[in-house]
Amino acid sequence: MVRRAVTELSPGMVLAEDVLTPGGRFLMPRGTVLDAGHLKSLLAWNLAEVQVAGEASTCPDTPAAAAPDAAQGRPDVLEAAEAAVRERFACCTLAASPCDVLFRLALDREVRRRLAEGVPAGEGGEDRSWRTVESEPGHLAMDALLRDEPQLVSPPEVYLRISEVLGNPASTVEDAAESIKHDPSLAAKLLRLVNSSYYARTMRAMRGRFPAKIDSLSRAVTVVGARQLATLALGVSVLPLFQDIPQNWVNMRLFWEHSVGCAAAAQALAEATGLVNPETAFVAGLLHDIGRIIAFKQAPAHMAAAMRRAEAEGCPLHLAEREVLGFDHAALGGHLLQKWQFPANLEKMVRYHHDLDEPFIIDEPAVVHLADVVATAMGWGGSGNRRIPAVEPAAWAALGLTGESLAGLVPDMEERLADTMRSFFPDHQGPP
Repeated sequence: MVRRAVTELSPGMVLAEDVLTPGGRFLMPRGTVLDAGHLKSLLAWNLAEVQVAGEASTCPDTPAAAAPDAAQGRPDVLEAAEAAVRERFACCTLAASPCDVLFRLALDREVRRRLAEGVPAGEGGEDRSWRTVESEPGHLAMDALLRDEPQLVSPPEVYLRISEVLGNPASTVEDAAESIKHDPSLAAKLLRLVNSSYYARTMRAMRGRFPAKIDSLSRAVTVVGARQLATLALGVSVLPLFQDIPQNWVNMRLFWEHSVGCAAAAQALAEATGLVNPETAFVAGLLHDIGRIIAFKQAPAHMAAAMRRAEAEGCPLHLAEREVLGFDHAALGGHLLQKWQFPANLEKMVRYHHDLDEPFIIDEPAVVHLADVVATAMGWGGSGNRRIPAVEPAAWAALGLTGESLAGLVPDMEERLADTMRSFFPDHQGPP
């Protein structure tokens, strides 16, 4: 590693350490392969010099360029971590943004996690006996899957009350609180959520107007907003319907960690881009994989075949689902939300987060699309899928981010993930 004056840098060089602005803000991560845009940004910040790897590179494929400091002296850990992360990224072009940055961040986290826990990401107790389940031929009908599960025929009662609030522009603080308070478990989860760092900045901005701890739904509504809290309640209220999947399909704790990770990432991306309301993005991220839970319960033989196909072909699971079931979990989840008459933008974000071909639907689903990529890349939980989908160029363009700006959001996403998981699972331990 050598220190180079910014004026001496050239495209293809690899940053050997994170770059901060003169004010101490994160600018670019270690492992970034510099291009003309990076060089222009470094010059614009009037930085004198940075530390770079000894030789220029064309992609972050060289372990030495991306090796985390924590792995020094533990080549066995680095080798195992890199193999696991490369498997996740097998369907992506590592030299393309944002995969280049996410690869470095994912490798760093995987090394730290292995040193702390010694357990490969995503394994968490799954026995994977689905490999021996006999498959059934033929595509399925989404309506039939939903019709055969009584809990899915109609939404939870609390949803109906909340829906009335969302559908009435004249709803008051009291109306929103009233729609939730009759479900004590839901109310408790929402209060824990509002008291987490999820809304820490809002509460700091309103310093002096509210106590440090929000202890009533009416105060929570005032801090968050009636419609926003009702939207959050919509997502949280359906979680109890999707808790009883056998471990041989997916570890449910890991499933909800992935879902919450996607929710936290979607909320952060919504705030950064302004493309969608942050609460709506959070709920869409939370529910983005509920179609997969339905498929595990209602079509286990087909899902076993899809998981075997994804494993054999090295492809993301949603692609195998389309081949085996005739649709993927995103379409099934969107279909359920449509039948339950969820807000149209929520349904759209869930339904199309793997299908962004139509220009008119790109912006909002792009937030969940990238959030899902980030959550999978970083190994936050797992939903049965072991490979991140290729980032859709149209979605990446719609978000208007750079790899560096995305990298700057990831630590905040991880903090939100840990705090939100503790809202749902008080014994949850944060990431290493």
